[in-house]
Amino acid sequence: MQKKWYVIHVLTSYEERVKRAIEKLVEARELHDKIGRVVIPVERERRFHGGVRQVERKLFPGYILVEMVADDDTLYFIRRIPGVTGFAGSQTKPVPLRDQEVETILKISGEEMPRRKSIWHRGEKVRVHSGPFEGAEGVIEEVHQQKQTLTVMLSLFGRETPVELDFSQVEKVEE
Repeated sequence: MQKKWYVIHVLTSYEERVKRAIEKLVEARELHDKIGRVVIPVERERRFHGGVRQVERKLFPGYILVEMVADDDTLYFIRRIPGVTGFAGSQTKPVPLRDQEVETILKISGEEMPRRKSIWHRGEKVRVHSGPFEGAEGVIEEVHQQKQTLTVMLSLFGRETPVELDFSQVEKVEE
């Protein structure tokens, strides 16, 4: 299973303690394959009061982010950590954050979200499997990793036309 980002609600000012406890849990139980990064979202700002100081301010006091596979074991272990009050989402099943939300939060915190390598390459032949161009085949002209889209040259009305499609709308055509 793929790791996703979840929000853990903790007692205010327990963020560091919970983060360290999760990291110790990962080491002790060798859960590196199920639990990844643990982040306390902070914003760094400069203060000018008798000199320049760099100050960190928690973006969301009482909340931390964890990259993990949300199965019964990981949810049980994290809920049992002192200071954890629960996950964002329903009581039974936490709701993962969207990649775009995580990316924005990490960018503000001065961290970056690791980018997955694109499986799409210029010149590859693809078939559209959803949307208004379903069934059409074309060649990738450009890959827009940031937007998760492709510009594909499709034959429409007898001429090659560039169409922007989402990664999820196309599949590779094996030749």
